[in-house]
Amino acid sequence: MRRFRILVLLTLMAFGLRAGSLTAQSLWRDEVDALCYAHEFPHLLWEALAPERAGDLQTPCACPPPPLPTDWTAGTLRERVVGLLGAMIRQNGPLYYFLLRGWVALAGHTEYAMRFFSLLFGVLCVPLTAALGTRLLGRTAATFAAALMAASPYMVWYGQEVKMYTLVPALVLLALYGLRRGMDEGGKWWAVQVIPTTLLLYTHIWGALLIPLQMLWLLVEWPRWRPRWRGALVGMALLTLPYLPLALWQAPAVLVRRETGFPHHTLGEMALILLNGWSTGILSRGWPWGALACGGMAALGLILGLARPASVGAGLAPAPKGQPVGAGLAPAPRGQPQGGQPQGLPLQAPALRFLAFWLTLPLLIVWLISLRQPLFTDRYLIWAAPAFYLLAGHGWAALRRTTKTRRHKRINFPFVSLCLCGIIFFIFALNLHAQATIPIKSDVRAAAAYVESRYQPGDLLIFQIPHIRYTFDYYFGPTDYLWADGLYTNHRAEGGEYRLSEDSAGRWMALVVGDHNRVWLVASEVEMWDERNLVQGWLERTFVRADEAHFTRVDVYKYQR
Repeated sequence: MRRFRILVLLTLMAFGLRAGSLTAQSLWRDEVDALCYAHEFPHLLWEALAPERAGDLQTPCACPPPPLPTDWTAGTLRERVVGLLGAMIRQNGPLYYFLLRGWVALAGHTEYAMRFFSLLFGVLCVPLTAALGTRLLGRTAATFAAALMAASPYMVWYGQEVKMYTLVPALVLLALYGLRRGMDEGGKWWAVQVIPTTLLLYTHIWGALLIPLQMLWLLVEWPRWRPRWRGALVGMALLTLPYLPLALWQAPAVLVRRETGFPHHTLGEMALILLNGWSTGILSRGWPWGALACGGMAALGLILGLARPASVGAGLAPAPKGQPVGAGLAPAPRGQPQGGQPQGLPLQAPALRFLAFWLTLPLLIVWLISLRQPLFTDRYLIWAAPAFYLLAGHGWAALRRTTKTRRHKRINFPFVSLCLCGIIFFIFALNLHAQATIPIKSDVRAAAAYVESRYQPGDLLIFQIPHIRYTFDYYFGPTDYLWADGLYTNHRAEGGEYRLSEDSAGRWMALVVGDHNRVWLVASEVEMWDERNLVQGWLERTFVRADEAHFTRVDVYKYQR
């Protein structure tokens, strides 16, 4: 009952940390894209199934064209549906957008309402981490890992974003919990493994990596599930056989060398980025102490379990039949050697090997693919963060229960564990406060409010880069305003010279602006579109700059003749 109350408090803490600052940051373009896809994808599917009844698409703001081939409506019903779903899957899976559409229909499309959907899955990850951790490592380690999941600035950040990055770890945790229960009990628990894994495949493209991870876990834990091998094989067959044609179709694309827009990273750089994010958060305040404390705790948990698996379980009576490993453990009989060993920890070497695979296998596969086509960004591997926190929980539990030895008479291991715990959560608090009070995302909300307060009918708004218009339109009050896309001037010839000269850019801008007397330039990430800044340069030469304002990653300029 005491542990249940602690988990309830941790879950409430996770909710409060996310809900209290849910709208602290402006929506950024990926979030508005998610809102647009939530309206576009269901409408397009209905259009593929029944074109004559689809009607017109209505969206709450201006939206980019759906990412589909121009001829997707041609062909038979089957060809239309396959072409549509194939394009949707390339957008990291369509399931989240369909779920978000249902949520928006119920709760609305305000910032708070949309982000609350991600908040729910982020909070759900806390009890799921505790449940899986109890099965793998025991109650103490699981509770500490749940506390890390609840207060992690990294998990809080993505629990406040209109994307699928909290749904993904929630599905992974549920699938792995079902797999562990299936190993122990079989029956319905194999379905709890298969269903979330299948949903994951349609939620994020990297969710497919969970299948080889589950296979590795089954290999590591073969003695545990050997009496229930038929259920395990049926479950894995359901997960793999239907997707073999899809995997064979996509395999050649994985091996192609191409540029993707993602930066090139070495394996060490990728690992350091993940360690930094999971230990300190988006802003990395407290680096490197947070990474040393949290990462050191995780390394300690792994080393203690794998280097001395027999001694870690020394002095323990086995758990009663039917209880999870680590539950109801009895102390060692009097007289049995205990000095220097963590007390009350179960024999966990197979579970720790699995956690090591969970932490490293997805990263290694992404790194190998990125050697030919860079695809790494840390949020894609957010579903490996629970493994990191579970290992840290195991390290903390091991350190807390280690007693003094003759060799280390002056070391108070429980006190050291409390100090490390204090460092970790102090750094968490620093980053949580910063994320809740400092604009970090492109502050389009403030930029739109600034323009709206000074806007006059007939003003022309130029957006550079053009994609920022959709986020701007979400916040901007006037619905019928004149706008234009900024020029793309970064095209280069084979020799490296620019295809568009400054004079040509000026002639195009003269056509775009026409005879307007007042022009606004809303600029963000300009180097992606116009690294020579030719658009603003022409405005500076042709007009008088009458006003300007600068926000986080967004600049606003007003020009008049």
